[in-house]
Amino acid sequence: MGLQGERTAQWFQRSQNALVNGVSSMFRYWGPDDTPVIDRGEGGHVYDMDGNRYIDYQLGFGPVILGHGHPKVVTAVAEAAADGTTFAMTQRREIEAAEVIRKAIPWAEGIRFSNTGTEATMHSLRIARAYTGKDVVLKFEGQYHGVHDYVLFSTASVDPSTFGSRYAPIAVQVSSGIPESIRSYVRTVPYNDLDALERVFRNHSEEIAAVIVEPMLGNAFGIMPQPGFLEGVRAICDEYEAVLIFDEVKTGFRIALGGAQEYFGVTPDIAAFAKAMGNGFPVAAIAARGGILDAWAKGGIAQAGTYAGNGVAAAAAYATVSELATGEPYAQIEKVGRSLMEGLERILRDHSVDGCVLGVPAMFSVFLGEGEVKDFRDATRHDSDLYEEVCYGMIRRGVMPCPDALEPWFICASHTEEDVATTLQAFEEALVEALD
Repeated sequence: MGLQGERTAQWFQRSQNALVNGVSSMFRYWGPDDTPVIDRGEGGHVYDMDGNRYIDYQLGFGPVILGHGHPKVVTAVAEAAADGTTFAMTQRREIEAAEVIRKAIPWAEGIRFSNTGTEATMHSLRIARAYTGKDVVLKFEGQYHGVHDYVLFSTASVDPSTFGSRYAPIAVQVSSGIPESIRSYVRTVPYNDLDALERVFRNHSEEIAAVIVEPMLGNAFGIMPQPGFLEGVRAICDEYEAVLIFDEVKTGFRIALGGAQEYFGVTPDIAAFAKAMGNGFPVAAIAARGGILDAWAKGGIAQAGTYAGNGVAAAAAYATVSELATGEPYAQIEKVGRSLMEGLERILRDHSVDGCVLGVPAMFSVFLGEGEVKDFRDATRHDSDLYEEVCYGMIRRGVMPCPDALEPWFICASHTEEDVATTLQAFEEALVEALD
């Protein structure tokens, strides 16, 4: 029996007649009988077309940090829409949003807006290449930086057993339609492995323009950096004159107001932000500092977008970041997220299930398997069948994490202690059911 009720199934049939596979993103498709169709969201919950309410731990894959339909964001967006949204010039709300974002990430000496995380990482790579005069980008296995060709290699969508030796990793292409020549511009290494990173730089430093890194893995269990790892990446980039790019599409404004730079204390040269910046509205930004910013400002490095900095997006960003800056949302997220992480690990211990909870209270994952998880190659030890069965059991009980364990659970400021109690009960019942 699938997850869809009668009306949800009818709506999904309509979507299949109008959209490819009934979805606008491949990550939203769960199969013909399980793909949800959502009617609306409210706070920390969503409702499907049958009126079933779910505690939402997907939150749009991370953007919704205050809660669905947050009043301050809704009001700001409505006012902006009434004043006209897109102009061929800089507008007031764009400036106001940029100012509040600059205050939140003081290391950044300048930003520009874009619309999506993919755009932000794409522009970040171009700026780094233009600044260094080099072409190759180094990324870490299991990390996802958007859907442009230069980064769709060795992401969390790939079986890690195909990555080859740690000493000579294979950059595995994720999608058809990418020219084979693109592979020559990408190098991959395991996350949390400074020796592997140093080895690539010793052999190819004259080619490498940049290292792009999710400070914690946003599509692979929320794997955290080992102590000293990000500092080591920073030092290697400095030694070999490469640009360090933080992909903060998921961590930015979520794990701290200043994102990963504030949380981990390591400063990049360029960073890409999106998702939680706008509480669900499509807004992103590229931030830079120092000589890189100067080179960008002088022109000749293409970066543009008709809708970049539009009124609705800017208003959403201003309202969201201003509310986050009060600190109150983070306090609630910390309390709820910490309770969930500790409760989930306790239930695993109580039922003698090998596993752990990885990440931080705002963004964490449940790994079902033995041993420490340091990089994406460790994902081969995860029991994905058991996890998926548990998640579907939770969804039937009104709690909705993503059934793909690689995608973290996200917490918003509208989640409550009552949600925690309901979630832990649903998790334990679903786990017991799956183990029987």
